[in-house]
Amino acid sequence: MSDTKLKNATKYIVQRATQKDKRNKESLERYDAQRHRGQILVMNSKTQASMLKKFFDITLSKTELDQMMSEIDTFLKGKQPEQFRKLEKDAGEQRVKHVQKLLKQAETQPGDKAYLVNSYEVAKSQKLAKGTKNGEADSVSAIQSRFVNKLERRRDKKPISSKEISSKQQLGHGDRGAAASQFGVDRAISEAVAEFNLSVKQEAQLRTIASKHRERYGIKVNVTHDQMFTDGGKFKKDFAFILTYQDFDINSEEGKLEKKSKQDALAEFDFVGQETSTKVRDALAQTHLNSLAGQSRKNKKVKGKKRQKIHEKNKVSESFNFEREIHDSYQIQKGVSAKGVKRSKKRKTSARGIASQPLTLLAILNKELPDTIRKNMNPPALENRSGTFADSVRVTDVSRTAKGFPSVGYTYKKNPYQVFEMGSGDQRWATPERDPRTLIDRSIREIAAQFAMGRFYTRRQ
Repeated sequence: MSDTKLKNATKYIVQRATQKDKRNKESLERYDAQRHRGQILVMNSKTQASMLKKFFDITLSKTELDQMMSEIDTFLKGKQPEQFRKLEKDAGEQRVKHVQKLLKQAETQPGDKAYLVNSYEVAKSQKLAKGTKNGEADSVSAIQSRFVNKLERRRDKKPISSKEISSKQQLGHGDRGAAASQFGVDRAISEAVAEFNLSVKQEAQLRTIASKHRERYGIKVNVTHDQMFTDGGKFKKDFAFILTYQDFDINSEEGKLEKKSKQDALAEFDFVGQETSTKVRDALAQTHLNSLAGQSRKNKKVKGKKRQKIHEKNKVSESFNFEREIHDSYQIQKGVSAKGVKRSKKRKTSARGIASQPLTLLAILNKELPDTIRKNMNPPALENRSGTFADSVRVTDVSRTAKGFPSVGYTYKKNPYQVFEMGSGDQRWATPERDPRTLIDRSIREIAAQFAMGRFYTRRQ
């Protein structure tokens, strides 16, 4: 990548990810995320029971919890016809079909119920509606308030208002879906890749910057960029933001970490676009990312037991500071007091490359595999005729073996192509050269060779 091309791409990413909405001056990424049509609200009964226990010391029996959630379900289901009519009017019948399919997929945990909400504001109004002249409007929090206040064992206790219940839960995208900050950076990178015609390897370098800072702060990634965006950075038709009710305390802490992760990533993007004493392509190699840590080189300083700091200057005193903090890893059970959070011992982390970024690697492979496989489909291997086989191949996961080597799992359209597999296919057609696994393995390794991954395995699911 030329220095000019890289400079323009990273400058674009920083500007795009920090844009403000002109109407209300809030971040444009948050504004766009909240207004995206056809969002999904997931209510979880266990999360609601945990919230009531943590903040109000109310323990519901299974029967009571089921009854309360049944009332909430009736309320939210009553809103669905209106929401679907609105979605069809705003986004069309095809979008409705996509969301109906996604609703079924969104219920992934015991106690989940998924509902269509056309925007963040709709979900917010259903969580706590404004009052009417005749009293309190119906809402999820109002239903919970009425239910717990009618419990016989709470007859002599102070009533709990719907506002109190609502204040202990925040609506957020990050618990099951994509946090606004994650979405904003990934969208900016996707647009920059299309705008400046970057290669797959170049895109990987940029995405590794974002992913390494998320890893640094323990930010979970529930949705990968290729699930959200087309190659041009536009929302995919079959993507929807997922909203959940999140613990106020935990959500606030996670929000701070998400903000730090984004700030640090943008700072590094900003550096990559500057003229420094080290050529930009060399700087990328040194930080690609983090490979500079632990190596001896002129003008490099490493300070502190818990923090590694790389400081580099050129003749005009422009500087780059990359700091890697060592954070405690921790586990949080939704609804449990922060006092009960278990912390592990502090440990040092080492610099790693693309093989240590499974989501990034998975996205790269899935993007490149169809074209690479088509290119490799020559006799005596399978021949490309309709493109169906190549388009059906998809990497499903990237894990690690017991010895720490990457293991790439994939699948393909087994009907009819599994007949060519040695051992499980039809003896009339199956040969070592025609075996789809051989073709897919070779194609995956061809793509991975760009990143010097070293030893790894592939496996058909």
